[in-house]
Amino acid sequence: MMTWLFEDSLPVIVMGVILIVALAVGFIKTGSRAPLYGLALVILLLIGLVLLERMVVTDREQVEDVLFTIAKAVERNDIDEAIRHISPDAPGVQHADRELRRVNFREVDIKPNLEIEVFAERAPPTAEARFNVVVVGDIGGGPQRYPRYVEVTFEKQGESWVARDYQHYEPTHSMRIRDNGP
Repeated sequence: MMTWLFEDSLPVIVMGVILIVALAVGFIKTGSRAPLYGLALVILLLIGLVLLERMVVTDREQVEDVLFTIAKAVERNDIDEAIRHISPDAPGVQHADRELRRVNFREVDIKPNLEIEVFAERAPPTAEARFNVVVVGDIGGGPQRYPRYVEVTFEKQGESWVARDYQHYEPTHSMRIRDNGP
């Protein structure tokens, strides 16, 4: 499947703009109507492909949406909402529920290094998200910043993705595993 087409419209837009410029130059230089018809066709096709990209939500985009939904719920201290996106039989879910309720969260900032890999061929399908996050929270001694590197495993249950497991490390963990291999 061409997920690149459905996850990022930038390549389609770049190719479309290049074709539009080439056809416009061809029309200006020749005065022929053929490049003009091609120009109209490319513009319509470009609009259609961008709209299609916006309408199709890939598994990767669904996992990303669940991850950000959990982060926003935690940031609002709506732990019940966050827990709804975690598999009820996930290891340590009750412990995580208790621990999250001890903290007054102020901020959950997922950094741009977010990587999501989907394994659709597995039964059930799974996905792995890896990213750095900075959490600001208060456990009673005033707000503290907690930078972490996080790996979350998601599992598709029916049509929904839920977090199944997670691990967190010190924030430079991703740099070390890339330098030394897994």
